[in-house]
Amino acid sequence: MTASHLHDPGFLDGNSPSHSFREVLSGTSSVSRFSPLKVSSCHVLPALLISNEELDALGARFKFALVRKFPGSRLSLESIHKFFFNLKLNGELSVIVLNKNNVLIKLRNDLDCCRVFAHRSYFVNNCYMELDKLSSHFDVCVESPIIPIWISFPILIPHLFSSCILQGLGFIFGQPLKTDNATANGSRPSVDRVLVELDITKQYPDQIWLDSETLGYAQNVEIEVFPFYCGHCKALGHSKAECSVLHPILLLSPYM
Repeated sequence: MTASHLHDPGFLDGNSPSHSFREVLSGTSSVSRFSPLKVSSCHVLPALLISNEELDALGARFKFALVRKFPGSRLSLESIHKFFFNLKLNGELSVIVLNKNNVLIKLRNDLDCCRVFAHRSYFVNNCYMELDKLSSHFDVCVESPIIPIWISFPILIPHLFSSCILQGLGFIFGQPLKTDNATANGSRPSVDRVLVELDITKQYPDQIWLDSETLGYAQNVEIEVFPFYCGHCKALGHSKAECSVLHPILLLSPYM
């Protein structure tokens, strides 16, 4: 069973009045165009099957969105807005409550997103807040293993001190966000640093090949130590070997 071709105007924009699905999906505005959706079954359950391409298209309007997690009590929306106002961001933002422990922060540009996400966590009014990058497969019940990590490239050849080259180096490992100030202004040529969104469940090389195939060289790479991630708990802070859920004996023997 398939539905007709549709346009997807998206929700969570805060500026659309309520309409019927027929009104919304028959629109002709410049919004995402989708192939027929497939209603089927999967894993013995009724299913609406959505392709990865369609999920990516749906997520495009959230490319500068972050999710704030509150392990304890959540701050009021007024406090969150005040916190961001004091950061003096360049663009506008909106804050949307997802549930009692999570809020969606929709930023409007890459600069603000990089600046806020680079810190990963904040204390505001004595309340601890963690940041996750929103993705098409985001789950509010688990912690994302994709976090910003500094990668250093020591003794980089001077003619490679270029934003284009540094961004390309970052893409080898993940999604590059920015360089540090010393790299940007060239005041520390001995080490160039790039902040990159890394999946910390993966392993990365300590050397890469740089320059041309014939005249290039092996460039050393130094990755900032990143936190452990437990694939069982889907949480940061401990490894599977240290997981008390998988290994209850650890609760009885804290010094093992």
